Amino acid sequence: MSESLHRDLGAHDEAISTLKSDVKEVRLAVARIEAVLAESKGGVRMLLAVGAIGGTAGAGLMKLVGLLRLGG
Repeated sequence: MSESLHRDLGAHDEAISTLKSDVKEVRLAVARIEAVLAESKGGVRMLLAVGAIGGTAGAGLMKLVGLLRLGG
């Protein structure tokens, strides 16, 4: 085989190994992103629940204040 063919094959082998390592890093990054999204999903649900409970309590308190003013 000619020298240029060996050089080209070597360059291609290097490019392939670089791409393999890059794909491995991307997969790890995607896995970390998925883990963070899964954790934040539960946090958002908790915030919505606390907001709903707070809104209900506030509305009930204002209704009670309104009834006391009309009655008193």
